[in-house]
Amino acid sequence: MDAKVLVDTSAWISFFRGKDPRLTEQISSLLESGRAVCTGIIALELINGAKGQKELQALSCLFDVTQHAAAGESTFFKAGRLGYELARKGHTLSAVDLLIAQTAIENNLRLLTLDEHFRVIEKHGALDLFK
Repeated sequence: MDAKVLVDTSAWISFFRGKDPRLTEQISSLLESGRAVCTGIIALELINGAKGQKELQALSCLFDVTQHAAAGESTFFKAGRLGYELARKGHTLSAVDLLIAQTAIENNLRLLTLDEHFRVIEKHGALDLFK
């Protein structure tokens, strides 16, 4: 079976806006095959950014059909360590991006994102981006 893919907030937003047919097809395929994964921090970002009840309902439906990757207490510590190591190499990244990357790494998930910050993590670590 193909690898499961953690879909980042940036990719979900583009998917819902429907402006990139290629990305829309990729995510639709992941959803149909049961390979799309979400995690708590991504859900938080999406719900927090919802514009109204209609978007909240769409997100609720989305979370019902995606698998969920857990981020335990150790995930936060490892994400902090990842950030520390990247900062020593001249790259300062947000805590949210570090947590998303570490969650993907720990759960052996590829990451689908439009955010270039994750390319830095991929270059210097074990993160596998979905291309």
